[in-house]
Amino acid sequence: MNYLGLNAIFLGALALLAIPVFKQLPWRAIGLATLALLAITAIFDNVIIGLGIVAYDETKISGIMVGLAPIEDFAYSLAAPILISLTMEYIKALRWKR
Repeated sequence: MNYLGLNAIFLGALALLAIPVFKQLPWRAIGLATLALLAITAIFDNVIIGLGIVAYDETKISGIMVGLAPIEDFAYSLAAPILISLTMEYIKALRWKR
């Protein structure tokens, strides 16, 4: 399996988890956090790849690059703000039920 396939599975599962609480999620905050994380990821990944600290198996990436960083590396920046917000919403729901 390549990194793109793995990311698709993870992001798909995250999307399914978001369906029940979609309207409650703070989308503006998620969007701002995502933009910040994407920018930081682009800078940091290019530095560590350029310095030779990290390398990727060419057979497992799509070939779409942002500088030196494969596009697959940005999935975590997309997922983290949503995952954090989902966790908070589900915790609120569990507390409400008690």
